Amino acid sequence: MNERWKYQIKSGLPFGLLLPIVFGIIDWYKTSFSEAFFTLKFLISLLVFLFGGIVVIGYYNWKEKRKNEE
Repeated sequence: MNERWKYQIKSGLPFGLLLPIVFGIIDWYKTSFSEAFFTLKFLISLLVFLFGGIVVIGYYNWKEKRKNEE
């Protein structure tokens, strides 16, 4: 794995994990814990935010890092 992907994973992973958990906590006020966190909806949102965080946010951060290094 090259340096770019390592940086993208390191910078995008917190976004991809934190946002679905926050949304799950917000849903938890309206439903039970198991309905908020152990459903297909939560799993899909987790995967979408992980993918978006690593690919989109991580790539943008990588470009900014490279631009600041030059």
